[in-house]
Amino acid sequence: MSMTKKVAIQGEEASFHGIAAHQFFGNAIELVYCDTFSDTFAAVENGVADYAVCAIENSLFGSINQTYDLLVNYDFSIVGEVYLRIKQCLVTVPGASLSDITEVYSHPVALAQCGDYLDANLPNAKRLEYRDTAASIAQVKALQKKSVAGIGSQEAAEIYGMQVLAEEIETNQQNYTRFIVLESKPRVVSDADKTSLIVKTAHHPGALYDALGAFAKHGINLSKLQSRPIIGKAWHYIFYVDIEESAQHPNFELAIKELGQQDCQVTILGSYKNDRH
Repeated sequence: MSMTKKVAIQGEEASFHGIAAHQFFGNAIELVYCDTFSDTFAAVENGVADYAVCAIENSLFGSINQTYDLLVNYDFSIVGEVYLRIKQCLVTVPGASLSDITEVYSHPVALAQCGDYLDANLPNAKRLEYRDTAASIAQVKALQKKSVAGIGSQEAAEIYGMQVLAEEIETNQQNYTRFIVLESKPRVVSDADKTSLIVKTAHHPGALYDALGAFAKHGINLSKLQSRPIIGKAWHYIFYVDIEESAQHPNFELAIKELGQQDCQVTILGSYKNDRH
């Protein structure tokens, strides 16, 4: 009986989701390729995959709200995270040169991340949005035209036998994406030092201030606070909170007890190892 883990990702092999999955699990996994973030969650829900790896925020573009909203709809547990430096490459068929290129394919976020390079080096090339960075490199290979380039990872270029014409073409090289690793059932991570949770406060002035004070009172540092609207209740919000503490720590339990006394509703999304080095 095979014990190979099946991991759902948005995109294909050598997409940044795929690279993040291998960084967390190693190479002995089977990737389940999905078109959308919703599909990755559904793959775990339906038993097609054991885990999902999903981007949740980028250092340049901020939070990925769709992922936060999916966390409300699915009762999954966050069991890990990966911070990945996003290095974008300009990729062509072998033998092409910069002067040949008239079209550039990639995911819209990647095209935006490389806007300055494209403005300076390929100002007249048409920028064509594609579903995924790795898929855009596959498209370059399929078209086999020197006039076509894609933006994606070094790994994608190697897999498809394409030429890297320029490396690290992103405008800001402090470009990191945080990915979360999701499992359908709760699991205790023994070396956890970070916890994600959803807090729904009472609806009165100062409620959020009081809730955050419960963490400060017990010496717990917050590393992320993200608000999202409650569907069906205009101008009402829930708050996603990342804290730098394990859910097993006594101070965490004291803070959660205090939140309960404030009539806050708390959902623990998972406690896991912090990957932000």
